[in-house]
Amino acid sequence: MGNEVDGMRVFSGLEGSLEKYIEGFFKGKFGGRVQPVEIAKMLAREMRDNRHVSISKIYVPNEFTVYLNPVDWESVSDFASTLSKELSEYVSQKAGEKRYTLAGSPLVIIDQDKDLATGGIRIQSGFSETPAMDEEQSLPDEEPIFHTMRFYPVKESIPPSSVPPVCGYLQVEDGPDQGKTFRISATPVIVGRRQDCNIVLNDTSVSRNHARLDLYGGRYIITDLGSTNGIIVNDVIVKTKTLEPGDVILLGTTVCTFKVE
Repeated sequence: MGNEVDGMRVFSGLEGSLEKYIEGFFKGKFGGRVQPVEIAKMLAREMRDNRHVSISKIYVPNEFTVYLNPVDWESVSDFASTLSKELSEYVSQKAGEKRYTLAGSPLVIIDQDKDLATGGIRIQSGFSETPAMDEEQSLPDEEPIFHTMRFYPVKESIPPSSVPPVCGYLQVEDGPDQGKTFRISATPVIVGRRQDCNIVLNDTSVSRNHARLDLYGGRYIITDLGSTNGIIVNDVIVKTKTLEPGDVILLGTTVCTFKVE
């Protein structure tokens, strides 16, 4: 009974925290077709339906891609980063409530699918290489690897409190902004062509909101925000990737080198 009450509180908290988006964006622009709380319910079901039981733990996916019709996606693209963060926090809360073990830090990406009808929602989940935020939720090396989409074992999990401070940089090697260096301090950082992005690239082949950079456990993660031309890291197209110093990132025609200090 206690768990049910706690679960209701968690979900009520989510509804409250997202109410401004429902009222200000979804109802205003979608006419009520898509609502964040419905996405949250589907994320909870996705975790439940894709859980794997080991000897002592129940593992669930930690990476989710929420697909919307392009018209619906365009309406939320301006605040997709904030919504993604809220939903990622919900996934973490829901996993704790159900005593699930996440393979790593939860990550929710909002993307588009032209085959979806307006108002439709589709969720794809997987176990990713995203570093775990909580030592208790890290996946031990000796546990079996579940081949659901892509999954890489987390070899070492460091609690955020013990992670030394790091600062990342994007050094532009080629493109309209060649020679510039952008400092990445507090995250999330939105990279794109819009003037209100944290890092503004003067490249017409870069989308208005092209990518998001997050810092988890002392490591930076880059995520495609549904850009037209995508993200290429070291000649490989990626949706989300944990960056390593020296990685070469292609955003449109802009070539950047990722560095840390």
